[in-house]
Amino acid sequence: MYTGTPALKTDFTRTGKRTKAGEMQDGKHSLIRYYINNFTDGYNHDCLDLATKKLNPSTQTLISRSALTPMKKVFLFLGVMLLATT
Repeated sequence: MYTGTPALKTDFTRTGKRTKAGEMQDGKHSLIRYYINNFTDGYNHDCLDLATKKLNPSTQTLISRSALTPMKKVFLFLGVMLLATT
C-alpha cells in the first residue's frame, strides 16, 4: 500500500550521492509515515481487513483504540519540532 508520502532516498537515486538535506527530508517523511500509521490509518486497515475477509465483525470484538501513549506523544512532539524547523 502507498503511504501517502514521497519516496525516501530520492537524492541518492537522482545524483548517486547521499546528502544531509536528503537525510533531513527522509527523516521528515519517515515521521509523517509514523504519524499516519499510528494515528490515522487504523480505519483504512480495518477496511482492508474486512474486504480481504481477515476481519469478521460478527465473530470478533472490536478493540478500542487507546489514547496517546507516552511514546507516541514523544514522536508527535519530535515530528512537530522537525516540521517547524524546516
